[in-house]
Amino acid sequence: MSRLSFRPRPLDIHKKLPILKSARDFEDDDPTVAAFAAARVGVLLRHSGSDLTAAAAATDGEGNSTPSKKNAQEIPTPQFDDVETYDRDYTRTFAQPSCYIRGRGARAEIGEFVEYDLDNEDEDWLDDYNNERKNLNPEKLEVLLFKLEILDHKARERAGAITPTFIGPVPVLLQLDVAMEALQYLSVRYAVFQAVYNYWRAKRERWQKPILRRLQPPPPVNDTNPYNVFRPREKAHRLHTRRMQRRENNIQSFEKLRLYGAIWTKQRH
Repeated sequence: MSRLSFRPRPLDIHKKLPILKSARDFEDDDPTVAAFAAARVGVLLRHSGSDLTAAAAATDGEGNSTPSKKNAQEIPTPQFDDVETYDRDYTRTFAQPSCYIRGRGARAEIGEFVEYDLDNEDEDWLDDYNNERKNLNPEKLEVLLFKLEILDHKARERAGAITPTFIGPVPVLLQLDVAMEALQYLSVRYAVFQAVYNYWRAKRERWQKPILRRLQPPPPVNDTNPYNVFRPREKAHRLHTRRMQRRENNIQSFEKLRLYGAIWTKQRH
């Protein structure tokens, strides 16, 4: 079998590549060459193997003519129109503020998920409280502290005491009787609930801000404290050594080199 050869043709970089759906789409001057080319390149066709064999056998006959492009199936192309009034019909509704954007979590605040985790201070207080007998487990303490934080945040929202940035101590507005009435479905004894409330209130007054991270107001934009997050750090003063200095070949450097050379020669003799 002689080696297949293709006639060189100039390439058109703007011409779209055709999508081949069957062996009959290979159109060339010689139908036999087209059939061999289809089998050689191994193009994945939509037709089955029997259709491909039948199509290749049909091209071998001398009486069969090459099918025209009109019979080839075309893939529909989606049509679109440019709407000139789109910018006027759909105006921008979001204005970028000058402060940080805070978003609430997707989880429900009254659901079973608890966002608060006990820290070392909470665990020490719980161990001291359960010294004689186990009155409260860690999971229940996490739920109570989380619910108290949410209720106090809602109380500050109703009172209009929510500040966009942390400019001062955040007060505690939630009272014991209001919290007990709102969380009575948790079935906690009054003595245990009162102890947890007093501990939570004392901790809030020491922290001067909510103990739940997402309820803490962000620092102001003009705050330069390097220990706050998202703030510019202070530039550390670095001593400039000889290695960091730029060396230049000037007259002063040449005179220093001659002086050091003379001193070195004098020391040798």
